[in-house]
Amino acid sequence: MTETTRQDKSGIPRRGVLAGGGAAAIGAGFALGRVSPASATPPGPVKQSRADVVVVGAGVSGLTAARRLAQAGRSVLVLEADDRVGGRTLNLSVGKGVVTEGGGQWVGPGQDRLFALLDELGLKTFKTYVDGKSLLHRKGVRQEFTGSIPALPAKALEDFGRLAATLEEMAATVPVDAPWNAKNALEWDATTFGHWLDANAGTEEAKWLFTLAFTVIQGEDPHNTSLLMALFHIVGADGIEHMISTTGGAQESRVVGGTQRISLEMAEQLGDRVVVGSPVSEIRQRDGDVLVRSAKADVRCKQVIVAMSPADAERIRFTPPLPARRTSLQRKWHNGTESKLFAVYEKPFWRAEGLNGSAMTDLPFARFVVDNSPPDGSVGILLTFMGTAGSGHGHTWSDKVLDDPRERRAAFLADMVTLFGPQAAHPLRFLEQDWAHEPWIDGCVSTTPPGLLTQYTDALRKPVGRIHWAGTESATAYQGYIEGAIQAGERAAKEVGGALTALAGTPHTRP
Repeated sequence: MTETTRQDKSGIPRRGVLAGGGAAAIGAGFALGRVSPASATPPGPVKQSRADVVVVGAGVSGLTAARRLAQAGRSVLVLEADDRVGGRTLNLSVGKGVVTEGGGQWVGPGQDRLFALLDELGLKTFKTYVDGKSLLHRKGVRQEFTGSIPALPAKALEDFGRLAATLEEMAATVPVDAPWNAKNALEWDATTFGHWLDANAGTEEAKWLFTLAFTVIQGEDPHNTSLLMALFHIVGADGIEHMISTTGGAQESRVVGGTQRISLEMAEQLGDRVVVGSPVSEIRQRDGDVLVRSAKADVRCKQVIVAMSPADAERIRFTPPLPARRTSLQRKWHNGTESKLFAVYEKPFWRAEGLNGSAMTDLPFARFVVDNSPPDGSVGILLTFMGTAGSGHGHTWSDKVLDDPRERRAAFLADMVTLFGPQAAHPLRFLEQDWAHEPWIDGCVSTTPPGLLTQYTDALRKPVGRIHWAGTESATAYQGYIEGAIQAGERAAKEVGGALTALAGTPHTRP
């Protein structure tokens, strides 16, 4: 049976509040996780509630911003459209208390803000399973290899190294806080990363490997992604090797209990400062304050942080209208449609065969596979990624596969059998998280087509009056990662704190 199971959507206990942090309480009926059932009459909006700051969006970035403001003694209210917290992190239950990550999941060296926050919250990490050999399946040949790079022919490996070195040199000239100011910014933003690979790769194998790696990382075919943005990602994530490596790289570890726990823990500590099931419909800037209208609360505040992707922020009506550059940015921003699919087995049987569950392939469905089992190996989980537009290799899936979960299951398992043998044909469960059809999130991974960075420059982060922007897309390092979400949330909180001080703002006390 095909299932998509979600965990931790509601019923979250509250532990109280952070020391020194006041907030505008808007009633116990709106406490986190206490969303009224469909059969109940929803409460009317609470008119003219007050807070120093309203944060729109209860993902990692928004909750980090709210946490830092509360720790600074500011009253803050978080309004979340969905009936859960976590944004693009989401725990999926596989049974018996085990979860797997439906959204962002990996952490690695260099992501210092993320590790610091995990320490604050008392959360632990465990290493991604890498013992044993990985698989390369290409042109009908199955090979085993060790390390991050498969055993390609010597000429292809040399070509891969040359391409990587060239890209690193180019990326080193891109300022992380203003990539549009790079010397060659206009030239690089006028083309795509895919077209650059077409023109510069000397071997088909090296081009294939780069295309596969960046399709998984960016959630989009490199032919749809700005070369300048690819270079910005490379310099902001400490280089290509760091981006693609499991050992010592960005995929080195996972969070015990799933990455959604980061948001769940922050939300629990913020208590009734977090309101779920309350989409914001309008942000109205006025002479002396801001009015934020939402389904469960109309709130007067001094500053607002919108912690959403630019595409998702387009759902909100802004009065007065946003500047043309910001409006155009939101309308042209594109979130990728990558989904995650999981086959759950009684045990990680591939480990007994000396395999670590990782594979790179040109198979019809599963192009990249990884072992996503829990740290104790109590069940075995194989994960692959799927973009609804295709795999990034000139391949487009049939409408049957795109539209029918049974077809996706069959296609996935057929490839697992090719890679891992007949035991892979019979999982206990099959799960998928489709980010293209979330009600309040327009895709999980953001991508930028050519021209966006140089045309709209700092509109991604520049405040508009009392409105400030967070979300991982506005980060200057590790954009698209959980680390980037935290950086953006802390930066927005610092901006707001400075603005409140400049306005001689005094924190409201809880009523």
